[in-house]
Amino acid sequence: MIVDKLIGDSIKSIFQSERDRLRNADHPEMMRPKNNRKPLKGIARMLYLEGKAKLNKAEMLASTGLSLSNKKVPIVKDDES
Repeated sequence: MIVDKLIGDSIKSIFQSERDRLRNADHPEMMRPKNNRKPLKGIARMLYLEGKAKLNKAEMLASTGLSLSNKKVPIVKDDES
């Protein structure tokens, strides 16, 4: 009985942290303290959502070459034939 409640709480916690990460990446102005942050884009967003970088360090890592060693970006090829 107690174990069933713990499993439910841990699953709820996992989904809550995922929702928080998505909200922080898309709307960082809603965080406290209110800083003038812009939404994350590209590699910085991927690094933050995967937990490889903190929110305030993700943009800096994406602009340096260190992020490329942490993340492989898929190459999309357009067939123009």
